[in-house]
Amino acid sequence: MRQRIAIVGGGVTAGMAARLLAPLGETTLIQPGTPHASGMPEIVPRRPFFSALGERGEDEWVAAMAPSLTEVSWRKGARVRTVRLASTEDFLVYDKTRLARLLLDGASVARRITGEVGEIAELQGFDRVFDCRGARAVKNDPAYQHQVVHSARTACRYLVVSVSPKGHDGVMRFWAETAPGGNRRTFFRVPVGRGRVSLGCSCFPDDLLSDDELHAALEQQEGARVSPEAVLFSGAAVPQPLAMHCRIPHVTPLGDAGATPCPLTEYGVLKALSQIMALAGGESLPEAALRRTPNEEVDPHLPQELFS
Repeated sequence: MRQRIAIVGGGVTAGMAARLLAPLGETTLIQPGTPHASGMPEIVPRRPFFSALGERGEDEWVAAMAPSLTEVSWRKGARVRTVRLASTEDFLVYDKTRLARLLLDGASVARRITGEVGEIAELQGFDRVFDCRGARAVKNDPAYQHQVVHSARTACRYLVVSVSPKGHDGVMRFWAETAPGGNRRTFFRVPVGRGRVSLGCSCFPDDLLSDDELHAALEQQEGARVSPEAVLFSGAAVPQPLAMHCRIPHVTPLGDAGATPCPLTEYGVLKALSQIMALAGGESLPEAALRRTPNEEVDPHLPQELFS
């Protein structure tokens, strides 16, 4: 009798797991009703990604997952560089929601269920469960424990604001500044869809701006005040690498559900893909393929690879 497998999640990791692990048994894909994904485009080395997934029609995939934004601008001092926000021979630029949909819709699973899974222990009747719900979900799940791997190397304070259609120009904008104390800061303005723009500042964790400081800095940098009425939500992120452990033996956390990467130094999607490849009976990706090239930049959102 084939083992009964559940894959839980609606993001890129769940999609990769569904493509590569579904053949291991009678697989059920359990997806949330509303997938949660950032509107920020992401970048990974192209060859390891497609070699692992073995997809045909690579150019069609690249076009289907391409972000709606078309350019990225980066200012350091008096120098401004602008490049196309598009995949190259070496790197794949993608929209996370579009990539997840491509992977999930094309997965050969026995059945699909739409619903939220708050606690992984609720799932009964499966021999194996691959948990792809992400770090936030598993940190709130009593079946999990987590521990800090090392301290965070970057932090970010941000606002998501409502803008008119004219405010969506298809360009990711970054500008680097040096704070009075000498710390590096990188501000950004990125359209994230549906009349929304993300504004923020990435910095070292011990230099994290307050909300008021961010508003003041953006007013000085952008030359316009962000009205409170335009702010849809705001927050701060200090991505501290964590290792997760589930006490339920037949549950295997994948991707961010198992270990959160450092976005400044690691390609999280490739780390998840490497883990899934090993579970599927293949070889993991080489460690060098999982790491971003070291540099002095503090903003993980910036696709620096396109400027090299």
